[in-house]
This record gives sequence, structure tokens and C-alpha cells, in this order.
Amino acid sequence: MRELLQSFAVIIMKEFFRLCAGLKIDWKRLIFAGAFMTTAGVILQMFLLNDPLDMWPLSLPIANVSDESLNSIRSFNQTFSEGRVKRLELISADVPIVPPDSSLKLNLSIPVMPYIGTVPTGRSRRRKKEGNVDNMSKVIPPPNPPRIHVPYRLQKFIWSLTPNEALVYAKKEIDHAPEVIDDPDLYAPLFRNMSVFKRSYELMELILKVYIYSDGSRPIFHVPHLNGIYASEGWFMRLMEGNRQFVTRDPEKAHLFYLPYSMRQLELKLYVPGSHQIKPLAIFLRDYVNMIAGKYPFWNRTHGTDHFLVACHDWGPYTVTQHEELANNTIKALCNADTSERVFVAGKDVSLPETNIRNPRVPLRNIGGLRVSQRPLLAFFAGRMK
Repeated sequence: MRELLQSFAVIIMKEFFRLCAGLKIDWKRLIFAGAFMTTAGVILQMFLLNDPLDMWPLSLPIANVSDESLNSIRSFNQTFSEGRVKRLELISADVPIVPPDSSLKLNLSIPVMPYIGTVPTGRSRRRKKEGNVDNMSKVIPPPNPPRIHVPYRLQKFIWSLTPNEALVYAKKEIDHAPEVIDDPDLYAPLFRNMSVFKRSYELMELILKVYIYSDGSRPIFHVPHLNGIYASEGWFMRLMEGNRQFVTRDPEKAHLFYLPYSMRQLELKLYVPGSHQIKPLAIFLRDYVNMIAGKYPFWNRTHGTDHFLVACHDWGPYTVTQHEELANNTIKALCNADTSERVFVAGKDVSLPETNIRNPRVPLRNIGGLRVSQRPLLAFFAGRMK
């Protein structure tokens, strides 16, 4: 039977090609040949395959399914479902899911994913003349570290909280932080309580939102200074304004408010060399804060306690003295963290490391060195001895 069908198919194909070559096509014969070959192909598959095709009307009758087969199917589905549930439990064991009605009583430990990246160190074949580094649009900041993996239900729960509720939730979580005895990424002797620090850092990455004021004229505002010994404040501004994880455009959702001015730019634009007068800089900053307080309700709501500034110049602490609330209430990240000046307040303000950036296009080049235990110098002093 199979040999007969194959011979007939060969004859049909030869006839088809002969007709096509002579451009004389008999469409009736062609349609008949196509229908016959389709039927023959189905019959061949039914005889040659172990499992016949389930095609109507050539399919075999369906046998009745016994109770035993149904039970086997149910047992398979049950086993599959149990395995899936166990797998989901293993996946969510490290990061539990928070129900929306948890009433801020859950204690979670969310792992932080460290950023692992490479820094290009090769030199370009072409050396272009560098212009003003303050307006270098081609400077590419390091990529943002990946966010911690958080289940959607937990994210939705956090998003539903107001800023004050989120802070209450974070405080309860920190008070009940899981004990961390040893962490490969942290040096325990540096922390008063490593468990509290680790938990607060995790919550910061999960909850914190910052609003950046768009006010202020350039270049003192929104133009970072990216090279030299005062580059820390410039790179903070650049990375913060380009950040998508912490920055929010809705001030009602913000926990902190950033005053985006550059102390280095303020000194370059307003200070008169040789005058030894920095009071004009402080008056300029005072007027800026008064403008913010008169235009937005957020400063007056807390008297500036949830606002912060970043200044790496030595004059940073002195430029806030003309505004009482700015000096006493605002969080200040300063490279000149001198408590004797009564401007930097330990426990509220932040000490910002002063880093000399030689090449803004490759900011991480020439930074680093030996480990602390292998360095011969503990510290050094640059300046005048009084």
C-alpha cells in the first residue's frame, strides 16, 4: 500500500512539473492532485506513526477514561502543585512577602545586592582639548547600583505609606533589627551596632525618597564642579540629579529635600579675590533659602529639619551663618566637619570625604591604594600652622 501511494505521488509530481514547464496548467487536474496528495499524506501518517493524528473525521474513537487514569491525573496535578508551592516558599524564604494589613509590625531582613563593576582604564588614541569641566556634558557618571530585590506586594505596601508612616515603619524595623554577627562587606569594629546599621541601610534603599528643588540660576545651582579637591560635592550633585531610585518629582512623597547648590561655584562666581570677605556668599545663600521658604510650604513645615545641603569647600560651614534655621536645623554634609566652629553638629550632620578627582572623564582613576593596615601614614595635614 505504501509503495503504491509513493509511486502515484511521483507520477503526479512529474506531471505537475511537465505542465509548469510548458506553461500549460490544467487547474482542475492540479486541484485534484493536491487534494489527493493531502489525503494520501494523512493516511501515510496514520499507518506509519505510533500515535495517529487526532483529526476529524479520520481520528480514532476516543476511549472512555477510567477512574484509575483520572486518579493518576489528579495525583500528578497535586504533586506538581505541591512542588511548585515548595519552590515558591524557597524563593521567598529570604525575602518574605508583606501583607497590606500588616499594620507596620513585620520585621524583615532584605539582602542588599552589592554593585560589581569595572572602570575603564585604557587611554584614548585621540586627545581632545578639554574645555570647561563644569559644563562637560559628555562626562558619564558611574551607573547606579542595582536595587535590592523586593517582592511587588512589599513595594506596593511601602508605596501606600505616607512619608511619616514610612519613617515610623522604618524606626520599628530598626528597633527590631535581626542580629548580624559577621558580614563580609562590613568591618564590625567601625560600627557601634552593625546590626542596626545594616538594617537601616536596607530600609534606606527601600524607602528613602528625595525631592530636588529646580530653582536657582546656573552655574551656582545645578552645575557640578567635577575636578579638584572639592569634587565630592559636584559628583554628589551629578549622581543625585541623575538618580531614579531615590529622587521623586512629587514633593509630597519626599522624606528629604536637597538644596542643589555648589559651594565651589559659589566661591568662583561671587568671591572677590583678596577681599577676605565671605559674608556676600552667606547673604546670597540666605536669600536663596528665603526664596525657597516663600515659594514652597515644605521649609516652613519643618523649619528646614528635613532639608540638606552638600558643601566640600572649607568655607561651607561659614556660608550658612546668615540664616539661623539653615545653620541650626538643616542637615549639612561637609568636608570641613570641624565641631569647634559650632556649625557642624555631630549626630545630625554628615562628614563628607574630600576626594581629589584628577580626570573627570575617568573619576575613579588614581583613587585607592593599599589597604589601611599596609599604609605607612595614618594621616597628613595641609595648611598653615597657627
